Amino acid sequence: MTSPPLHAVPAPAAHHATPEFCPGCQARLGVNFCPQCGQEAVLHPPSMGEFVAEFIGHYVAIEGKLWRTMGQLLLRPGALTKAYMAGKRVNYMQPLRLFLTLSVILFALLQFSGFSVGESAKDGTAAKRPAVRADIGKTELRVADAANIKRYEIMLGYYNFGVDVTPDGSHVNFGLTLPSTDNPSFALTVLRTVFPTFQQSLDRYYALPPGQKAERLTHGFFARMPYVIFFMVPVFALFLKLLYLPSGRRYGEYLLFALHVNAFAFFIMALVHVTPWVWGTRLLLALLFLYIARAMHNVYGGAPLATVARWLVLVVAYLMTLAVIITQVMLFISLTSA
Repeated sequence: MTSPPLHAVPAPAAHHATPEFCPGCQARLGVNFCPQCGQEAVLHPPSMGEFVAEFIGHYVAIEGKLWRTMGQLLLRPGALTKAYMAGKRVNYMQPLRLFLTLSVILFALLQFSGFSVGESAKDGTAAKRPAVRADIGKTELRVADAANIKRYEIMLGYYNFGVDVTPDGSHVNFGLTLPSTDNPSFALTVLRTVFPTFQQSLDRYYALPPGQKAERLTHGFFARMPYVIFFMVPVFALFLKLLYLPSGRRYGEYLLFALHVNAFAFFIMALVHVTPWVWGTRLLLALLFLYIARAMHNVYGGAPLATVARWLVLVVAYLMTLAVIITQVMLFISLTSA
């Protein structure tokens, strides 16, 4: 028995007939799919609609599994993680694909809605939406612009980050305060010695008008921040591993949980960006933090007080690490972007 030659092309009339051998691996067929490689047995020229559906399904995963997965993700904290670990994986999207799908949607929403990073966030053009201010400057502390602004800020060495709460909305601040050349720190002295052009690049950034600074930082944000967020997933899982170290669970289980929780965070942040009400933004953010605690308890069990303690350490450690990394990325963007 011989297989058909590879160069043989079936006649148009036979496109919908089941061939004897799989066109992909040449295994004998007897079903709608090849039992060896899984390729469809009945082939026909693809239509434009099929091309579009395949493209969207590959990049955005708009399919039946998405809706079942989203229902579990949104309404039952930790349920997807438990189902995956129990081997129930056929009816739900793969964790990494879910994470990437929602991250693409979030960053696309931010980019096409005029989200900006930098000094231009202070001009009030996006006052009713969450904004990010990234200041790479010489000032010790940024002073609130008005008496009705409540500022919650944390200083860690050169880093300062926090939130401004105003009647019109909230703004996230990331800042890096660098000592002047007249009184530099030891670390910056070493940095300027290793990279002689560091100070010149920094001075050129200082000299830019606020609008150009914002344009540079915003462009760099969308070019690099998706990679930062992806990198932070293993960091989130590592913090969980350390917090539950006595349990003996494998790191991969925490990585799975981190993918699901971050996917939920992307969904919430997308809603935060489009919500026109200040109270709605605060409610969504509170929901996000409560969701993490509930998911941790549902997946890992333990006493409620122990879960709350671990949750608090996890949230603080993760947010502080993320803030420092984002500030470093903003510094890199300010020095390297044209």
